[in-house]
Amino acid sequence: MKKTILGSLIGAVILFVWSFLAWVVLPLHTSTMRAIPNEGVVANVLSQNITQRGVYLFPHSPGMSADKAAQDAWVERMKRGPNGLVIFDPAGMDPMMPGQMGVGFLLDIVSAFFVVWLLSRSTAAAGSYLSRVTYCGMIGIFVAVFVHLVNWNWMGMPGDYTSAQIIDVIVGWILAGLGIAAVVKSGSGEPSAKPA
Repeated sequence: MKKTILGSLIGAVILFVWSFLAWVVLPLHTSTMRAIPNEGVVANVLSQNITQRGVYLFPHSPGMSADKAAQDAWVERMKRGPNGLVIFDPAGMDPMMPGQMGVGFLLDIVSAFFVVWLLSRSTAAAGSYLSRVTYCGMIGIFVAVFVHLVNWNWMGMPGDYTSAQIIDVIVGWILAGLGIAAVVKSGSGEPSAKPA
């Protein structure tokens, strides 16, 4: 259990530091988060029309139960554009709340714990250091495909935004894997998968 906790903490610290580097120091996400021209005017229009915090999609689908005319009108609006997705909070927020940082680190610990748990029960745990790092990196690839490529396909996320997110996730889990793999291995006192 000590190795699981240690591996989770090491992985979490590496993920947290990498996230800071990826978002604050490196230019990885800078060009993918664009400024809105006339931001004040647009924000004012949104505030006058949206009162609840939420995710808003436009043009909004009338739903499968709507009549054919409403469905056709929606399809035409989708084809004509513009269309988009807005994450909106009318109350605003502190951009660097200590609580957010704490929750972010806690989420990193939980994520690293699951990877440590999976690794310790896999055949990769009995393999080389490189195979254990690769295992962690493959989890990063799985997460990147399952989350970011799915959003690119279904939600229309731009290619540059999607590729930056994918790079961020994969590099983060490879780096975390470097630390996790040094602690979690077969014979380290942790359970590992046995061939059937």
